[in-house]
Amino acid sequence: MKKSKIFLAVFALLGMFYNGQAQNTKEVKDSVDSDGNIRKTIKMEVKSMEDLQNLFKAFGGVNVKETGNKQETTVTKNNRKGETNGDKKLYAKSWLNREAPHLEVDKWLTEEPNTEGKFVLIDFWGPTCTPCRKNIPTLNEFSKRFKDKLVVIGVAPNTEELVRNMKEPVIEYYSAIDIRGKKYTQKYFELKYYPHAILLDTRGIVRWEGHPELKGYELTAEVIENLMKKYNYENGGVERHFAKPFVGEKAPELDVKEWYPEQPKTKGKFVLRDFFAFHCGPCRKAIPKLNKWHKEFADDMVIIGCSRDGIKQLRTLEPEIEYYLAHTGEAIWKTMELHVLSYVQLVDPKGIVRWEGICVDLTTEKIKEIIAKYK
Repeated sequence: MKKSKIFLAVFALLGMFYNGQAQNTKEVKDSVDSDGNIRKTIKMEVKSMEDLQNLFKAFGGVNVKETGNKQETTVTKNNRKGETNGDKKLYAKSWLNREAPHLEVDKWLTEEPNTEGKFVLIDFWGPTCTPCRKNIPTLNEFSKRFKDKLVVIGVAPNTEELVRNMKEPVIEYYSAIDIRGKKYTQKYFELKYYPHAILLDTRGIVRWEGHPELKGYELTAEVIENLMKKYNYENGGVERHFAKPFVGEKAPELDVKEWYPEQPKTKGKFVLRDFFAFHCGPCRKAIPKLNKWHKEFADDMVIIGCSRDGIKQLRTLEPEIEYYLAHTGEAIWKTMELHVLSYVQLVDPKGIVRWEGICVDLTTEKIKEIIAKYK
């Protein structure tokens, strides 16, 4: 059989090896996609279809597209399966298993909630909608029962006056108005009927959606609790294909080619190392949070942005980075076996990694907790 040229786009912690050896590997390239995944593109030749099938089995899930004598293969691995709506009737555009659009409203009728590190339940409702009003006591109960882990928000497409004139039942969770749904409700969800709810995990991914009291598909406390357990990222969300684990161990040394604006003084301080890339979307989204921590924890913690991209290029990033930058060599990336960005390590003053994982999963409260424990 003639040799087939195989192009493998490998995500997560998947190498280019089968039974320990590459199959005539011709070329290997690393790049970062817009979701922060390190994409490993491998060009190789396989001598037989049997070898090809065995290689696919070794990688896990595979999609193959054949054109002529070429085959393009995408190999992905994800141990945590997403959710499904099954036969559930939806009256809005589906966002299941996708990052929800950033919530925009005309006005908050309560204070604006801090949703960092929390699940978020957004209920689209209206004060003249009978099923919506009937559901309010249940939402009040969710808000109380899961107060440490869940933020409940009611968003109405009505005027402030109309919402405030509704005296019963009393809303005991956060409330906002999106008049005629122009900023959020209709703009992104194309809602046809009320009520409609979406439940976001701590990463902002929609894990449940639909009419909260639809028979056979009700949103219950048990449903919420099960989803909280399934999408629990408090340990950093370190699914082991993201990177080699170092928690409780000495942090690997950085091989720095250039510092900006200078090499920081880290003696006696915690160090938060953010591994990122210029063309990484999630990395850019993490910058404002890192800038905030740079100021808030200035007395106890040094933040270092670690990248294989040059300092000159990194300084053109928007938003602007206000913490230290380190242009690193390849050694640290190979040692850590990084396969997703923005990835952070929080290192204590003794050089021990106390937390590691995706930056979106690290919260202000977790940093405070670690500083208090290991200072």
